[in-house]
Amino acid sequence: MEEEAPKEMASRLKGRKKAPPPSFGWRWVFPLFLVAAVVWSGFLILESGDHLLNSQDGETLDAITDPTAPGFEAFVEQTWSMVIATEDDEGDLVDLVVAAVADRELGGGSVLIVPPLLNSGSGCEQVPCDLKTIYEEGGLSALNTVLVNLLEVSFSEEVLLTSSRWAGLVSPLAGVELTLEEDIVEVTEEGAEVTLFTQGDVNIEGEKVVRFLSSSSDDEQMARSKSFWDSWLRELGEAEDPLEKLPDLGLSVVDFLSVVTSGETGVISFPMEEAENFFVPNVERLQDLVVDLFPFPIAAVPGERITVRLINGVGDFTLNSVAQKQIVSAGAEIIVVGNNETFDVQESKVVYRDPMVAGEAEVLGSQLGLPVEFDEFISPVAEVTILIGADFAAFS
Repeated sequence: MEEEAPKEMASRLKGRKKAPPPSFGWRWVFPLFLVAAVVWSGFLILESGDHLLNSQDGETLDAITDPTAPGFEAFVEQTWSMVIATEDDEGDLVDLVVAAVADRELGGGSVLIVPPLLNSGSGCEQVPCDLKTIYEEGGLSALNTVLVNLLEVSFSEEVLLTSSRWAGLVSPLAGVELTLEEDIVEVTEEGAEVTLFTQGDVNIEGEKVVRFLSSSSDDEQMARSKSFWDSWLRELGEAEDPLEKLPDLGLSVVDFLSVVTSGETGVISFPMEEAENFFVPNVERLQDLVVDLFPFPIAAVPGERITVRLINGVGDFTLNSVAQKQIVSAGAEIIVVGNNETFDVQESKVVYRDPMVAGEAEVLGSQLGLPVEFDEFISPVAEVTILIGADFAAFS
């Protein structure tokens, strides 16, 4: 009985008719139609990149990509910045800079030399409160917190450099060349003097970078650090592509420095003054400096700065930079820049749509010397819109 089952199955298969061949339409027309549909949908997706949907009346509008054209608007990227700390082989902080990119596409930027012996000032329960001691007790995280409070902005990231990392960073160069006005001498525990670097033209290479940065006395440290950074960044900037003179280490600081040195670069000393035998920040000069360094700052505390949509209503784009500095100085955060639909706006003003921010808008308007209005139909992308009118020159 079991042997007859396969024979019966074979008999059934023989009795079945073969399926008819597919028609011409299914075999050729449908596949061609499917291919055409895929190609057309791809074309529509590409075309849609040049159009925007008007949420009020449902009409499709052309996307405006010209930053000088009426109606153009774009979100801004917050200033790319970095805290770069250097420690010696004993783990002591010997160099500290805060660097910021001027423009992510065009490059350039500034490096602020911060002395490790700077007294942090506020929040200090017992001396010493200098940055070197703060780093010793709390590491890079504690140091970053103090700098955020000091400058009232946040940084994109923090980087710690050691002797080995510095050796890697300067390895594509024969060394960083600079000129010393006098010998750098180290006094040993036994009282003997050892010359580390000789007066004149010197070449700082490899792990000698940390030794050079840590060999300065307190009053010379910032000047010595400034001379090193200035020489090194200038050397990098002389290349058509700064990455040619930077190593492929996979470190974010490499990409950051390549952008900074691909444009105009400035090295600045931290503004400070002496008070009660301590070096403390010169607050007024520091505030002005921060505005220049961070045109689009990251709020030190999320939500602390009121967000601004800055709209040019006259077509004079030289006013934008003036307005940006005034807005940032007033404690606001610009997240969108753009142009009005027409360039015939006469009155500059601060406009808000949420009654919850009316008080902040009034304060901002008072600081900028601009009238404040409520408009429930103004763009919701920022808490307030600041419109630059023909009268803006009177307020700047």
